[in-house]
Amino acid sequence: MIKESKIMNAFNKFVKKFDMNKGNVKALYFHSLKMMDLCKNIASELGIFSDEEVLICGIMGLFHDVGMFSNKSKLCHFNNDSNDYSKRSVEIIFNEDKIMRDITDDTKYDDVIKISIYCHNKNGLPNGLNDRILNFCKVIRDAHTIDNFRLVINYQYIDMNIDNFPSDVVYNSFKQYCVISNKMGDNDADNVLEILSSIFGINYKNSFVLLKEEESVNKLISSLKIKNKAIYKFFSQIGAVLNMYIDRKIVG
Repeated sequence: MIKESKIMNAFNKFVKKFDMNKGNVKALYFHSLKMMDLCKNIASELGIFSDEEVLICGIMGLFHDVGMFSNKSKLCHFNNDSNDYSKRSVEIIFNEDKIMRDITDDTKYDDVIKISIYCHNKNGLPNGLNDRILNFCKVIRDAHTIDNFRLVINYQYIDMNIDNFPSDVVYNSFKQYCVISNKMGDNDADNVLEILSSIFGINYKNSFVLLKEEESVNKLISSLKIKNKAIYKFFSQIGAVLNMYIDRKIVG
């Protein structure tokens, strides 16, 4: 059985390589801890995972962003083709720092962890994954969507000064309940709509419950700095629509 004490010892050992007060380290430290709790919460509520598998979900959440830790870089959650943080995280966990081997010598969950972490921030999931792996992937993706709202509200890694409407292509995609790719955005309003649209990718009822409990949509809309009344009304209406969408998903 995997011991939680070994999980936390491995995480703290990794974090000690960085200065907590420089770069993005403090933000990612607390994000990682929050992700561990969210993944375990979501997995437990599903009732389809064993106790050990719930711990594996916690490991996925705790270590999913180790590839982003930096004393030089500011917080940024927009992956790009030249800097794939999830791929980097997998390399650190299994090859460079061998974090997983500090936790357990058992390799039976290695593939699940690799696939889930690599896919947690990608647009969609690969074809051909079995149901077991898909559920692990969906747990970490839901958790990441939920805590990403907290990150953007508290650390404002996108510009919250909104002085224009979203572009037509982004807004049309949003109206079709699509998760918007960060490659589509042309302005700051597009970036905000991208964050909000991530709700459409949530998989599980309890994830919607957690999102509602955090008042994530309302907090994000309230954090926007908008002077234009028409744009303010637009985003207020977007918030109302999303809150109704969340309520419908909870009721089922």
